[in-house]
Formats: sequence, structure tokens, C-alpha cells
Amino acid sequence: MQWTLAQLRTFSAVAELGTMTAAAGALGYTPGAVSQHMTALQRTVGVRLLAPTGRRVALTEAGVALLPRIRTLLAAEAQAAEAVAGGEPAGRLPVTVGVFGSASVVAIAPAKRLLEASDVELRAREVDVEAMQDAVSAGRIDVGIGIDYPSSPLAPQRGVRMRVLRTESFRIVRALAGEGRHEASRSSELASVDSAEAAWILPPGDSRFGRAVRFALAERSIAPRETHIVVDTAVTLALVGAGVGLGLATPTMLTLAPEPVESVPGTECGERRIVALTRSELDAQPGVVAAVDAFAEVLGDG
Repeated sequence: MQWTLAQLRTFSAVAELGTMTAAAGALGYTPGAVSQHMTALQRTVGVRLLAPTGRRVALTEAGVALLPRIRTLLAAEAQAAEAVAGGEPAGRLPVTVGVFGSASVVAIAPAKRLLEASDVELRAREVDVEAMQDAVSAGRIDVGIGIDYPSSPLAPQRGVRMRVLRTESFRIVRALAGEGRHEASRSSELASVDSAEAAWILPPGDSRFGRAVRFALAERSIAPRETHIVVDTAVTLALVGAGVGLGLATPTMLTLAPEPVESVPGTECGERRIVALTRSELDAQPGVVAAVDAFAEVLGDG
């Protein structure tokens, strides 16, 4: 088949973004060029890959079948280009790993040490944890270290496998008492974690993280006064440490705390799972297997 990499990239972008206009913007093409790429690709394969649905396009059955294979080809092409550009020594197995804040702090360096004697070269890429599964599915990364919440689970995606690496509970966290702290403020606002008057620092309610946190607090019959809405865990813990309000965190999340904070004993609520996400077609690839096993050893199988 005489397709081109440009056509395959365009098809992947259209499938991911849902419209030719959006794909054109992401790729730097005109909508007309995107349309031409899709027409040429469909002519090459001999079947329709896209079907209009209102203002968007949907994949046909043939398109659904072809998409994961195209993503594998694009991922292999990207790795080959990166290896050439970086002068990758012969025999090395580059594995691109998507990580988020606390995973990068806790797991990347120990996993790299475990793999030092192997042919595997870990290459970390920071990815929004809420989009980790999509990045794996799209072939932008080989392994995604992501988060799954029992109360707000990841929706299954065709061709994406998940392995649980660690399970941990949330705890309520507050500022650590000590020299230089505003004790009066702390005692009035943070003394009782169940107080309706306590200020809370929470992630947005429309995110999976935000929903999981609110479900966890509901387990303790806490209806939080949502004073501060913050996405970044490190920022949340900095505000908690400064005595601005209460938050929820797991032991792994606490590695990001720039200010001293304390977990309140006996306030375990809700769970999250640190997981490894891979595409099914890479499950037997030696580099991917070795990388996932290294992260499992570092984080501890849950």
C-alpha cells in the first residue's frame, strides 16, 4: 500500500480530535489539506475509514481496526527518528514513559537504576495524568504511569492494558505546628478536621481526581467548604503547609510537599491506584516488559 506517514499522522489526529478542522489546527495544515490526505488514504486502503456525524467525523469499523496499527507505526517512526537524532547506540531499547508529578519524584530514578545493567533506556515525558491513557492509546508514549480511582475508574480503552503497581489511601493533611507558624490561625481554622468552618483546598470537581477526593470526603460525612480550587498537587501541599486550609493526600503525593505538613491519624478515606498503562501490541516488547517490571518493583505491586 502506498500510503504516506503524513496521511497516517493526519488520520490519527482526525480520529483523536474528531474534526478535520481541529486536526488541521493541531498539525499546521489547512482543512483542505487534511481532507486531501484522508481522501488519498481511503483510496489507498480501498474502504471508508471515516463517516460524518453532524459536525464531527466518526471511525467506521475499518477505521477502528486500522487506528491502533497506525499508531504503532507512528510510534516506531518517532522512536527511530529520536534514536538517530540522539546517536542511540546499537542494541539499546528506548522506552518512553509518561509520568506525572509524584510518580516522577518517587519512581523514575530508582527504575533507571534497576535497568542500568539492561539494554533499556528510560526516557521520561511529563504527561497530564488525566490524559495519560489517551497518550498511551495514541502512541505518544510506550508506558504511562497513571492513576485509577475505584470511586471514579478509568474508562476502558480498546487496546490499552492496565497493571496496578500500588494502592494507597488518602488522608487529611494540615499544616505542621512549629516555630514560625501562625498558631492562632491554625487552632481556629484547622483544629477540627470535621469542622464545617474549615477551609479546604481541592482539585476541580469536573476532573477524575476531583471526583475521587469528594467521594473520599463523603465517606467521612464531610461536606467541605471548597475555598480554594487547585490543580497542582505541589501547590496544594504548599498552601496546606502555609496554613491556608486542609487537603487530602496519599503517602506518594506527600513527596511533593514543599512545606512541612502532617497527615491526621485515623483519617484514611478513599483510595487511588498507581498503574502502568501499555498498548496491547507492545505487551511482549522486551523493553516495555522490563520497564513495567522495574516500576512494579519500585512502587510495590498492589
